[in-house]
Amino acid sequence: MKRCVIFAALPVSAALHEWWDNADYVIAADAGYESARALGVKTDLLLGDYDSAPAPELDARTVRLPAEKDDTDTYYAVRKALEIGFEEVVILGGIGGRFDHTMANLQTLFYLAQSGVKGFLVDETTEVTVLLPGTYEFAKREDVYVSLFTAEKETGGVTLRGLKYPLTDATLTNAFPVGVSNEFVDEKAMISFKKGSLYLMFCHM
Repeated sequence: MKRCVIFAALPVSAALHEWWDNADYVIAADAGYESARALGVKTDLLLGDYDSAPAPELDARTVRLPAEKDDTDTYYAVRKALEIGFEEVVILGGIGGRFDHTMANLQTLFYLAQSGVKGFLVDETTEVTVLLPGTYEFAKREDVYVSLFTAEKETGGVTLRGLKYPLTDATLTNAFPVGVSNEFVDEKAMISFKKGSLYLMFCHM
């Protein structure tokens, strides 16, 4: 599976190196180039309006974006990844800081899922992805909370197995966070649902 890693504007920990060690392509969005450079990560493309960081030295790998635009720099980077044809996109440095930018990155994950691409938003304590209707199995992770939130008004037919708080054919709504802070109890967990979409979050305890 071809993976594109996008460095967004916030600092990125070296502890996340497994996400970029085997990446096929790396994009630095705006101030993300500073994190990539500090970590010694070679970038294939730099882009941004550079309103939050000094612009890098311009070369053939750099796309300068206008400050006034509909896309965030990270969203534009994601669209470039889809244009190139990557099957998996990982956004680093996109959680924290201004909450509106974190929210924009969560919506970007939804866009990736709707485009048929696996998307992940990751920092040192949290891993987020979006699931569409189907059945999914996950190996047990130690010292991790498993949280599920609907990405729409509601998500129906939700069944959970292998977790401390199981569900059977339940409906999750955007007005009641019943899916927060679940835990693995078996070596493997199963999540299935029939309608809607879900944010799946693994959060370190």
